[in-house]
Amino acid sequence: MLLDACKAGDPAAWERLFRERSAQLYRWSILLGLQPAEAEDAAQEVLVIATRRIETCRAEEALTSWLFQITRRVVSNQRRSAWWKRAILGDGPPEPAFEHEESGDVARELAVRDCLAKLPRNQAEALILMEVEGFTREEAAATLGIPPGTVASRVRLAKEAFRNNWTEERPVPDEAGLSWGKR
Repeated sequence: MLLDACKAGDPAAWERLFRERSAQLYRWSILLGLQPAEAEDAAQEVLVIATRRIETCRAEEALTSWLFQITRRVVSNQRRSAWWKRAILGDGPPEPAFEHEESGDVARELAVRDCLAKLPRNQAEALILMEVEGFTREEAAATLGIPPGTVASRVRLAKEAFRNNWTEERPVPDEAGLSWGKR
């Protein structure tokens, strides 16, 4: 198993973990509110923390949840310190974080990220796990450390708030609007 091989210090296993999970960590960082450059740094930091703390991950099945928890903390820390950078450098226009085949997809990505950023963090996390990552309610609950009913409530509230934040200029978001790199 990958987790056991990483715990044993197998370089090939670590390379595989980095290759398989780095895009997911980046995507989570973007969807949790970081700009692309910040998200790259966050994903790298998550992997560094993972290498130092791999012994705390208890089971292969928990690896995704464990990495998400680390990502949440790293993103939260970066968001707290980002105000200083914005105060000094100013806010630049948002830039796309994902590859798109059509130019309209860039606008859609930025609009979806804008709507996600307006949601309360706990609702955005539940929505991202269930609608973007395809987690079941139970998987999302285990990842967030909350009951499944709370996940359902947060997702319902997040969807309602997302719809309310979506302006009439934008097309109605469909599943494809939130599907960048679904697992």
